[in-house]
Amino acid sequence: MLPIIYILIHNSNFTDYFMYGIGIAAIAYLGFELTKLNNSYRKKVIAALIFIIMYLIFNTIYEQSGGSLSLFAKDNLVDNLLFFKIDPNIINNSSNSFFIIIFSPLVGLLWVWLAKKKLEPNTIIKFGIGFLFLALGFFLFYSLRFFADADGKSSLNLFTFTWLVITFGELCLGPIGMSIITKLSPQRLFGMMMGMWFLASAYGQFFAGKIGAEMSEANTGGTLSSKLLAYTDGYKTLGISALIAGVILILFSSLVKKLMQEVR
Repeated sequence: MLPIIYILIHNSNFTDYFMYGIGIAAIAYLGFELTKLNNSYRKKVIAALIFIIMYLIFNTIYEQSGGSLSLFAKDNLVDNLLFFKIDPNIINNSSNSFFIIIFSPLVGLLWVWLAKKKLEPNTIIKFGIGFLFLALGFFLFYSLRFFADADGKSSLNLFTFTWLVITFGELCLGPIGMSIITKLSPQRLFGMMMGMWFLASAYGQFFAGKIGAEMSEANTGGTLSSKLLAYTDGYKTLGISALIAGVILILFSSLVKKLMQEVR
């Protein structure tokens, strides 16, 4: 596979063909497998597919750290975090992982505590909450334009806090999603459905890169201030998209619960 991977890395057109082709093939094969399932399992697999599609959308919005946010951090953030001087891209690249390590046990304990109180939201509502956190995070990225100085550089403190907010969104969705895919998939399709879950992550990063490139091209002024406005306008659009997705998930949660049947 190494020569193929090398070619894909060095020719983005081939990468596009590969990504679109494998997605179509995966959906077509899943459709074929659905015809061989009984009605009960067919509904569960359709529910699993909804989770996979929403995970793809989540990652399309979320996975900006390696693209647009990296450029944004390099040019449009000061290097002061609380009382320390630090490269903003160190924060951009590591804060999400740091917050996951710190807060994932606490979020897990929260679900356990809510379950004991019979207040735990179902999986589709958790997905919706994850999107709402994601939307709030990107609205906070948008708000960085209001904290910028005359040179077009904004607050690293607010940027770091925004990653904390987005991390809570990921913790409401990522680990829970993998669990629900295993519960909804027939044993015969377990490997394929998990493969599609990770394929959704790959597609999310693929589309996130496309969106980040569009944001970069939107900067026509050539100054740091114009770049700040171009990127934050893009983050506002992503925040609105996440908000719409979260509201739709919550509104249609009862329908997805019916497809899931006894799985919770």
